[in-house]
Amino acid sequence: MKKTYSILLALLLTSLTYAQDFKKNIATAQNSYSSGKLQDAHFALLQMMQDLDITIGKEVLKLFPTSLDTLTPVPKEENVSGSSQFTGVTIEKNYGHFSKKAALNVVINSPLLNTLNAYINAPLMAGFGGDPNTKIVKVGNYKARLNKEDDEQNTYRLEIPLSNALLSLKINNSSEAELISLASQLPIGKMASLIQ
Repeated sequence: MKKTYSILLALLLTSLTYAQDFKKNIATAQNSYSSGKLQDAHFALLQMMQDLDITIGKEVLKLFPTSLDTLTPVPKEENVSGSSQFTGVTIEKNYGHFSKKAALNVVINSPLLNTLNAYINAPLMAGFGGDPNTKIVKVGNYKARLNKEDDEQNTYRLEIPLSNALLSLKINNSSEAELISLASQLPIGKMASLIQ
């Protein structure tokens, strides 16, 4: 219960910085709706939701680890960006230099989410794919899809569907075991509860 209150308090404090945009978008939506400009009202509400998703994204980014095993973060490649079009908010952080690199990202309202959930939860559908480089694995309490993307560089990608987001961890010069081990150390439950 304390964790829930702490998360809500942190989200509230962070959202205060966006309160003026949020209030402006609500006022615009109300005025547009009252004057019969429904498209403008719809757009203002979408902007308001995007602002909220970006605020949540910044809180999720704080949960990303400061390092992945021996891989240190690349500060210039840490970002929270949003789009009111096809996808929601993308949260990304890159780690490592030179020959070994990792990328951790979360996409809220990912267009791939429904397809991935169907693939993971319907073994028959997964069997039709017949891809020897793809398999279903478990990371903590979460089912995930593990892909071997590049044989030469031993590049692996792990995709974990959350309630309305897709968490992805990609690493090169690695192994399945290392990737799953790194993913197991992520605070996936806390991320999922913030995103819901």
